[in-house]
Amino acid sequence: MADSVTIRMYNVGFGDAFMLTFPGRPRPRRVLIDCGSHSFGPGPRPMKDVVKKIIADAKDADGVSRIDVVVGTHRHQDHVSGFAQKAWSTVEVGEVWMPWTEHPTDKAAKKIRDAQSARAASLMLAMNRLNAAAPVRAMVQNSMTNARAMQTLHQGFRGKPRRRFLPLRRRSATFETPVLPGVDIHVLGPSFDEDVIRDMDPQRGESYLQFLMTRNEAAGKRLRPFSSKWSMRLSEYRRAHSHLMLTDKQIKELANVGDGSEFDLATKLEKAVNGTSLMLVFSIGRARLLFPGDAQWGTWKAALAVPEWRELLSSTVFYKIGHHGSHNATPRTFVEKYLSKKFSAMVSTRKVSKWPDIPRLPLLKALRGRSNRVVRSDRKDRPDPAGFTRDAEVVETSVPI
Repeated sequence: MADSVTIRMYNVGFGDAFMLTFPGRPRPRRVLIDCGSHSFGPGPRPMKDVVKKIIADAKDADGVSRIDVVVGTHRHQDHVSGFAQKAWSTVEVGEVWMPWTEHPTDKAAKKIRDAQSARAASLMLAMNRLNAAAPVRAMVQNSMTNARAMQTLHQGFRGKPRRRFLPLRRRSATFETPVLPGVDIHVLGPSFDEDVIRDMDPQRGESYLQFLMTRNEAAGKRLRPFSSKWSMRLSEYRRAHSHLMLTDKQIKELANVGDGSEFDLATKLEKAVNGTSLMLVFSIGRARLLFPGDAQWGTWKAALAVPEWRELLSSTVFYKIGHHGSHNATPRTFVEKYLSKKFSAMVSTRKVSKWPDIPRLPLLKALRGRSNRVVRSDRKDRPDPAGFTRDAEVVETSVPI
């Protein structure tokens, strides 16, 4: 439709792949935002088939597949793994957008990439040696370099696309590009401030997370490696084993066994990469389309602190729900104070036993309390509202401009 933007969400499982189609002459303009799936949560079809579907959907009347902009929001596997497919070499691309942390010659960007890659490699080696639980290793794997996919984003596609690393240093965070006429692009993140990148967790009251624990764990208690009958008080130990007295440092190290430190390390690495995620708003006519990637609290906090960004976010008419519906990727303040009631939203997700709290159901309930036009990729958990179409491969809607 000439007076609307079409948003197509591909069912990739636990991952993201969105195609935006903007009206244009002599042909519509297309933006692909991410193409990936997590190995622990694949979609109903192999990624190679998803890529074939995307390429077919991008075909023009002359038989050539064209995508005006390809966006890789960040290098996590569940956002870029699909770009490892060789079929992308047949697709003509105008521009490729990545976060500034992917800039090949930026010294600060290289420092961040090298640090994250080194930590991921070291942590994976340690996890393998410790035979760590599969979810922990999966989180580390998600943060690995994903080299083949990233090579496509940096060097691949037909047409010698221009690479943009966003936001541009010493330039406005809003820009236009000739490949998307009539569209303003606002880059709300990632920040150049390393403190913002590291600020991953919401302040109290901002998160839709009330608790995350197994059914058998008591709140505030950590998992212990042994039954209580094998434990004793420190005073009892000192009386019974004075000849084997441990130092205070050694006792502290033993006390920390089972505290989930390896999971904590993997989580911090995961969040650090999410902190470099692009957060974009596409503005055309009256429509404001918000695609925050996996941006977490630091990026959101920085954006909400800027009056013009708050005004922009309050006019959102389409929201790609951040981080597959995770608790720390959609602040309560945004939903309850700034998000209007005239919006549509999609969450690309899949229920995975390893992460039972994603998607966060209180978050979906809160969003649906403001608009009934909220759908998820993995299933029709309620009847789809008017204006949405769905099959096994995609969910699609249009937003008037």
